[in-house]
Amino acid sequence: MGTGGAALVAAALAVVVVTRLWTVLLHLVWRPYAVARAFARQGVRGPPYRVFVGNSKEIQAMRAATSGDTLELTSHDYIPRVMPQYRAWMALYGKVFLTWSSSTPALFVGTYDMVRRVLFDKSGLYGKKDPDPTILSLVGMGLAFTDGEDWSRHHRVVHPAFAMDKLKAMTGAMAACAAEVIREWEARAAASGDGEGVTIEVGQQFTELTADVISHTAFGSSYRQGKEVFLAQRELQFIAFASINSVRVPGMQYVPTKANLRRWKLERTVRRTLMAIIGERLAAAKQARGYGSDLLGLMLEANATGDGGGKRQQQAMSMDEIIDECKTFFFAGHDTTAHLLTWAMFLLGTHPEWQQRLREEVIRECGGAEVPLRGDDLNKLKLVTMVLYETLRLYGAVAMIGRQATADAYLCGVKVPKGTQLLIPIAMLHRDKEVWGADAGVFNPLRFRDGIGRAAGHPNALLSFSIGPRSCIGQDFAMLEAKATMALILRRFAFEVAPEYVHAPVDFVTLQPSKGLPIVLRLLDV
Repeated sequence: MGTGGAALVAAALAVVVVTRLWTVLLHLVWRPYAVARAFARQGVRGPPYRVFVGNSKEIQAMRAATSGDTLELTSHDYIPRVMPQYRAWMALYGKVFLTWSSSTPALFVGTYDMVRRVLFDKSGLYGKKDPDPTILSLVGMGLAFTDGEDWSRHHRVVHPAFAMDKLKAMTGAMAACAAEVIREWEARAAASGDGEGVTIEVGQQFTELTADVISHTAFGSSYRQGKEVFLAQRELQFIAFASINSVRVPGMQYVPTKANLRRWKLERTVRRTLMAIIGERLAAAKQARGYGSDLLGLMLEANATGDGGGKRQQQAMSMDEIIDECKTFFFAGHDTTAHLLTWAMFLLGTHPEWQQRLREEVIRECGGAEVPLRGDDLNKLKLVTMVLYETLRLYGAVAMIGRQATADAYLCGVKVPKGTQLLIPIAMLHRDKEVWGADAGVFNPLRFRDGIGRAAGHPNALLSFSIGPRSCIGQDFAMLEAKATMALILRRFAFEVAPEYVHAPVDFVTLQPSKGLPIVLRLLDV
């Protein structure tokens, strides 16, 4: 190559390098500062943007500073421990402020009017933000993260499996799984023989119980393989938690680090197991034995049936999509319900008067310990339902949810540029005294005596299952399982929180006691 040719190549390379540098500068420097100025002109401010890392350093420092804090048993305000950055920034900037996730602007949406506008949107203006690869490994690209026509297609297939009449038919399986755990507790309590009761760490017990329930109700006769999925997902949850507050470097999910190698192996295990289960169902259907009456069978049947005609192929889900939906309802179906039960036991264990009221209601509506539970009877448990709602308000599994503006938008008068993340702080909104009243920080199930809609000063104030068209499809399943389990426990035991319990909630993808929940169980003579 001549001198002239080399000069042309060098010039071309220089142009490429300069263009890339300019693009990086626009993305990491100019645009974030321009966005911050545009929000500031509207009165929306926040902690200053740091190039590349955003506000991650401040968040890590504040979380580290409060990680050793503990609460009194009577305190339900875990925000300074779990979300200290948002409590501090709200005090400085108000209920709506701007933060930064790397170079992406994140608007803290701290008013119910804004939240309602976002979550009831049907135009697709506020979509689900792209999940971290580790979260995607855990939950899959199912209903939780799909948008637009994909979400509608998935919803049409999955929704029939969660119809109330189908769920009531699963009450027996739910109660049978819970009864096995309770028989073990009864044996341990009886063996103690001293009348002082037996101390059991119920958090892990509930995690295993709800995994057993979802294994039976989702996978039927394949429940043992379902437990393999549970074990792999538990480890994926640890990996996901470790990555949540770290800086996301583009492309790092493809680098064969130790964590990534382990994640990929677990993903393969989950996929292989689910494919085997699904394959057995498809083979059975071909032999005219049907898909099965569990959640997976109902979903596969709906997927195969469609609406008929030319639309069926458009609505059918692929094998990968079915696997992702299995991941979603398996993780959500056991993890969130396990923590609902755990925190309900904590609240009832520290409020014996409410525990007794619920016990009386259960025996009145469902009969004594020797009477089998029925789905229709569980719907009569008004006080139990109120306590579970109050548990969800104070200790909901998900402390914050996110959306992302898919185009420039005006949100209650604030101009939000395309690509902005929207942070909805459920845990903090559930403690808003302007909406929930002066006793917002107090355990008071009676606020739900007239139902969810009248529990607070704003409609749809309870956000634990989200609201709007994207509300949790499995909420009836979770509530039915929780009511069945609590009814069985209340009929057999009186209980209290053990003296060694440390009240220090932690957001480990979902909210849970950091050191477990030891409960003292005493057998009742009923």
